[in-house]
Amino acid sequence: MGQIKAVLFDYGGVLSTKQVPEEIEAMLGLLQVDEEEFQHWYYYYRPFYDRGSTGEEYWQKVLAACGVEYNRELVTRLMEHDLKSWTQVNPDMLGWAAELKAGGYRLGIISNMVQEILAYMQSNFTWLQGDLFTSQVYSCLLGVAKPDPRIYQISLEEMGLSAGECLFIDDTEVNVKAAQKLGFSVYHYREPADLVVLKQSI
Repeated sequence: MGQIKAVLFDYGGVLSTKQVPEEIEAMLGLLQVDEEEFQHWYYYYRPFYDRGSTGEEYWQKVLAACGVEYNRELVTRLMEHDLKSWTQVNPDMLGWAAELKAGGYRLGIISNMVQEILAYMQSNFTWLQGDLFTSQVYSCLLGVAKPDPRIYQISLEEMGLSAGECLFIDDTEVNVKAAQKLGFSVYHYREPADLVVLKQSI
């Protein structure tokens, strides 16, 4: 990967840990529905949420699909647990990102992200507020989400680089394949041990 000038990271499951199981359990406890059914509808409607709909709109759809009566307090509590489930950062990956920055690489984020979680991150994550990342591209602000090619192109425009000069890291195979099709070097990140391989590849 000698031609690589920048590394672009997914957020959920890469810069953060995978979704926190205890928070999923808390949501299931509130809804009192089967986990498989919940997971189906949670992810079925997630693209609409990622592209900019509100948490209220999203959870109304999930509740209706699960056969649970709408309740504003319930939605508020679900949103709190959902936020907590995605905001446990991956310190080892962030540490490597800082090493890459110090080594002269440019860094970016391309993330399918919902409004409420992004607002929390921007207020509370100091590493997002500095100059660690040259570009931060979030689906909820653009109305377009991975694996749509447009979101990758927006990132490249902000970085001022070609796809061939960038390594893209994501934990979702379809997103990795979409980037690869555009000419990115890619890595499908699955578990913390993959960081050792990544460090050796760049």
